[in-house]
Amino acid sequence: MVSLARIPGRTASRSQLRTRPLTKAPIGRIPKEDRRKQLLSVAAQILTEQGVEQVQITEVAERAKVSRPLVYRLFPTRKALVIALLHDFATRLGERFQAALLATWPGSVPDITRAFVDASCEAIEEHGAGPWLLLDNKGTDPELGRIGRAAMADLLLPWKRRLRELTGLPPRRSANLLWVVVAAGRAALDGWIEGSISRRMATEDATRAVTALLLTFVKQQP
Repeated sequence: MVSLARIPGRTASRSQLRTRPLTKAPIGRIPKEDRRKQLLSVAAQILTEQGVEQVQITEVAERAKVSRPLVYRLFPTRKALVIALLHDFATRLGERFQAALLATWPGSVPDITRAFVDASCEAIEEHGAGPWLLLDNKGTDPELGRIGRAAMADLLLPWKRRLRELTGLPPRRSANLLWVVVAAGRAALDGWIEGSISRRMATEDATRAVTALLLTFVKQQP
């Protein structure tokens, strides 16, 4: 599993998977929500390029060309900024997951899986790999780890009932299977995030691995 600490060492993927370039910094006052989005976008860039420890108020302010007090007014602490970044990414990823679910259900297992994987890749390309990795943070901050896992659990809620329908497994078994499926899919995307394989290859690997796993459980309904 790729860790946040390894992000700074990436080569090809560092340029491929950083957040999309920011527009020119706004001049003068802008609406509070727009400013918040701007600062979160800057923080996501730093997270992807340098890792979570480098997401600091001073660095964000410098890159966004604003004062530190302005950043503090929106995010009172560094941890508040990182948590807001995680929740913002989870919200956007959740919207993509919901759209994928609505577009493919009911459908074949490979089609549903592919839509789920594509939604993940599109979110990573838009917001950078840093927030994606933060959802499964295994770093030194237990609180961030708990928050990341809770955010991921919320993302998976719409899929829980669907997975029970697909496999016929009881709730606890299907919930556990869902985490196994997520782990397999994330592992398959690691090579793309690290820059060793293309998105197309990683997508194919993730789709095949998750599909095979799901079909095994569909065949073995108790």
